[in-house]
Amino acid sequence: MTTVEDRLNTRAPAERAPRRPFRADIQGLRAIAVGLVVLDHAGVPLLGGGYVGVDVFFVISGFLITGHLLEGLHRTGRIDLARFYAARARRILPAALVTIVLTTIASFLVVSPLRVVDIVHDALASALYVPNIVFAVRETDYLAGTAPSPFQHFWSLGVEEQFYIVWPVLLLVAYLVGRRSRSVLLAAIAVVTVASFAASVLTTPVSEFLAFFSPHTRAWEFGVGALLAGCGAALARVPGVVAGVLGWAGLLTILLAGAFYSADIAYPGVAALVPVGGAALVVAFGARGEVGRALSARPLQVVGAISYSLYLVHWPMLVLTHEHLGIDSPLALPVGLVIAAAAVPVAWVLYTVVETPIRSWRGPSRRVLVASTAATLVVVTGLVAGSAAASVLPLTSSRTEPERSAGELPTGTPFVPANLSPTLDRAIADTGEIYTNGCQQNLRESTVLTCSFGALDSPRTMALFGDSHAGRWFPALERAATALGYRLDTYTKSGCRSEETAAAWESSKNDSCSAWREAAVARITADAPDVVVLANHLGPTPGKDPSVQSADWVDGLSQLYDRLPASSRVITLADSPEFAASPVLCLSSHLDAADVCAVERSDALNPAIREAQRTVAADRGGAVVDLTDYLCNTSTCPAVIGSTLVYSDEHHLTATFSQTLAGALSARLAPHLEDVG
Repeated sequence: MTTVEDRLNTRAPAERAPRRPFRADIQGLRAIAVGLVVLDHAGVPLLGGGYVGVDVFFVISGFLITGHLLEGLHRTGRIDLARFYAARARRILPAALVTIVLTTIASFLVVSPLRVVDIVHDALASALYVPNIVFAVRETDYLAGTAPSPFQHFWSLGVEEQFYIVWPVLLLVAYLVGRRSRSVLLAAIAVVTVASFAASVLTTPVSEFLAFFSPHTRAWEFGVGALLAGCGAALARVPGVVAGVLGWAGLLTILLAGAFYSADIAYPGVAALVPVGGAALVVAFGARGEVGRALSARPLQVVGAISYSLYLVHWPMLVLTHEHLGIDSPLALPVGLVIAAAAVPVAWVLYTVVETPIRSWRGPSRRVLVASTAATLVVVTGLVAGSAAASVLPLTSSRTEPERSAGELPTGTPFVPANLSPTLDRAIADTGEIYTNGCQQNLRESTVLTCSFGALDSPRTMALFGDSHAGRWFPALERAATALGYRLDTYTKSGCRSEETAAAWESSKNDSCSAWREAAVARITADAPDVVVLANHLGPTPGKDPSVQSADWVDGLSQLYDRLPASSRVITLADSPEFAASPVLCLSSHLDAADVCAVERSDALNPAIREAQRTVAADRGGAVVDLTDYLCNTSTCPAVIGSTLVYSDEHHLTATFSQTLAGALSARLAPHLEDVG
């Protein structure tokens, strides 16, 4: 059996590339990969790890494309870069651009005006093949979020195309520097693969966003496929029985990863070895034995053929349907399955009308590249115009509402007033001074940042200790501390609660959290402030046994009191309400019916944790200050009160609204401070 690497050492005269044999098993593996992704996105139980299908695609791509490149090196001693990039453009670009255009048009029609601007920006990033970089910088959680981008799945195309910009050049350099040595070429591929894997393992615990979306932490998955393409002779010597067993083992490994992985595991990192290893076994041995025959089944061949188009269309169909329906929870499983099923004929049309005809076009490489560049520029120009159009869509009603001071049991404003503050498009940025002056620690760092506010010369001191919700209570607390004659010192970090159950105190998915908490407690103990104010994100947890949860939190909060200075009065701020979906997005779609964006009071709070807070405070001489009646009436918690927007997202108060609570907070704190100091 003559293989690629056998021929690399013996330079053959230039000849037309032979047609490579069709691998039905790889086509079937594509179907498995896209099926895992689509069914996971549709909400099928026991497929929480369906995202590993993308890793399978990366291995397949590395194997097939590197195989083509090695064949070219064998025949001519060089790589025709223009021809390579033209082939990539024919394969990837047409269906992607059509999907981008149609998804953008659909977004204008079915989603909230506020979302359209961001969606068009994501469309631009996708058309320029840098969406993964945008999502990494934005720290997008691909496996979570209530309002994901309909272009979020384009991250994998960005990674792939960025990889293939440099990959043929690296292969050619290694081939020439190594004097056309097969061993040197394979060693170079192995070095890149190992280095990329090491980068993935080292980066994942530090920044899972960067590890997930970056080409340098994903390159090793293509590299594994590339090594398979260069090691055909060694793989061919594996006995048939062993190869058959390994092929089945690989397929089973992929399916088990899809079934048992979830959004909670650190990924990619070491965990990605499982699906990548499984894909490698199938690619290496799938053409031999029964696994190949199973993967060659007609249904798998059909789905495998349209797998790229299906990957492109299924996600925007799911996301846009979800947003248009305006539901707060994930799509019901039957709805998700219906949309996933509907994506198949849509993908077939895209495959038949766009993908196949253009991929089959064999025009000169330069003409293909010019046409591809022109098409991309046309789409980008249209998207820039669309972004300008989206930015002028109305975000308020025509009516105004008088400014009101905070009062108990608010009724809420039934429309989005023209004098809304902050405006919907500035809600996310309305964070307050503690964020803008660098006093709020971010998700990744563990250094304790302490800043002082309020009555700076006062001998009486108050410490604010908590997560991002503490940061959002800060505008009210800073004014209250000033009015009460206290210096306010801040100890706050996003994504890291100061109140926690005992089991979770020293462990966190945010690896920097435990170190920060311990260091913050040490600083607070050393400073021994007169008052410690705790404020944290402790939203509703439906499905958990309230009695068990209350008991767990009584235990955890009791241990927290033990960690804090015995001389300090501990005061807990009851948490603000939480919405299942962003009220800001809801309001932008209901300018004259803002009341539909309110959340039921019974759904917005966590009674079990609140009970635990009161129990421990009463037992330990602390106190709980609850301003919920300034945020909710007896039945609902409105999104707009007076002319003020209350929330910047699902659960963070706007700094503007927080300031309006300063008087109420000062009045509620005062009785608990009379005997302090």
